[in-house]
Amino acid sequence: MMKNVMFLTFIFISMLVLMGCSKSSYSSADAIKKGDITVTPSEVHNLERFEQFLQSISKQQEDKIRVTSYTIEGDPIFQDLHYDGDTIQYSYDNTNDAFGGQDKGIKTEICTSITSKGKMQGKIEYYIAGCEDNFDYYLLEVSDR
Repeated sequence: MMKNVMFLTFIFISMLVLMGCSKSSYSSADAIKKGDITVTPSEVHNLERFEQFLQSISKQQEDKIRVTSYTIEGDPIFQDLHYDGDTIQYSYDNTNDAFGGQDKGIKTEICTSITSKGKMQGKIEYYIAGCEDNFDYYLLEVSDR
């Protein structure tokens, strides 16, 4: 009887530990439903929302978006952009990336524009540019239409 109680207690504590260690998930389906520009290894969803954001910048109208990219392992990386009519507050968050390495964390910058660069095979890469630290940050890649 005592062995059964100890065994059940061990199982119960193990389950609590496992539940406490699991991180909350933000699936690509959740991101798409919430309106994030969602970048999976195979495609980009809600691209029209990104195009609306670019239009807001050209009209100097306040707007904000979230670009959620997923690693091959399925971990989300968040890029939040808030355009205030003049500058873009940019935030990069890879804290949920299990393989993020030493550079894991949240980085914020003030930037001035979004640029695009054509690539081979009909692809266009978009970058957040004109940032305080003089770096351009990759946002996403789409097929040239």
